[in-house]
Parts: sequence; C-alpha cells; structure tokens
Amino acid sequence: MPLKASDFTAALSLAANGVSIVTTDGDHGKAGLTVSSMCSVCAEPALILACVNSDNEFGAKAQANKQFAVNILTTAQTEISGVFAGFGENPKADRFLTGDWQTLNTGSPILSDALVSLDCELVSYKEHGTHVIYIGEVLAVQSKEADALIYTNRQYAKSIPLPHT
Repeated sequence: MPLKASDFTAALSLAANGVSIVTTDGDHGKAGLTVSSMCSVCAEPALILACVNSDNEFGAKAQANKQFAVNILTTAQTEISGVFAGFGENPKADRFLTGDWQTLNTGSPILSDALVSLDCELVSYKEHGTHVIYIGEVLAVQSKEADALIYTNRQYAKSIPLPHT
C-alpha cells in the first residue's frame, strides 16, 4: 500500500530546515517565493539546488530568465518570509515592496540584509512529481553574521548552539 501524502508531510514537518526566498528577474519578469528546500550540491563548481512547486510563477520566469538568487533568511525576517509565502492581508500584492532589494551579477533580486545571498546562473532544472528542482551555479555571494531562520514542526525557530562533546 502506498504511503499517504499526509503521513509523509507530517513526518517531514519535524525536520529542521533553513528558510530562504528564491527570486528571479529579467526580460521575462520578476518573481519570488519562500522555500525550505534548498541545499548545496558541490563546491567546485559552486552549485546549489532549490525545489519549487511547479504551479508557482517563479518556475517559468526563472527558466526564461536563466538566472535566480537564493536569499537565506535571518531570525529577524519572519515577516518577509510570510509575505513571500503568500500570507498576510494582501497575498497578491507586489511582494518586492517588502524588504530592501539590490542586485549582484545576474540582476536577480538580492535581499540586502539576508544572512546569505547566492546569485546564480540557472544550470539545469528537472520536474519530479509536483515540484521542479533548479540547479544554479553561484556567481556571487553576499553574507553577514546573524542567526539563521529555521522552520520546523510547522513553526519558525532559531538554532541554539550545543556544547562540544
């Protein structure tokens, strides 16, 4: 008997994940959304991946623009995370009116006070089930010192360092 989707998502909701906003901009338009499925692929060349629901407008725009950025959020950025997740009073409003945005190499929006911003050229993408996996080569990095925003058990959290043993 196949595993129920609700059992799968309930189990994975217990995992702790960093929270990021992925963005794209270019001739084919601007888009962005909050994701918790982002990770490094390798260091040489510097590659990352992000998983996005195939129904989201980000996908078509990122594929056409051939670029995207990943903005890893700090604990001070729960509000903007919610905005880019589509929550709030006006989920259809221009999400980029929230936050201070700039660009690095590609023109994709970089959140100026993000923990880490990774500006990427789109290398490949592949649809699997309901999502598309985007792999990008990192062309530029911007970072600062702060606590990373984490999402676990369907709520925001922050890490607390444990003593070394």
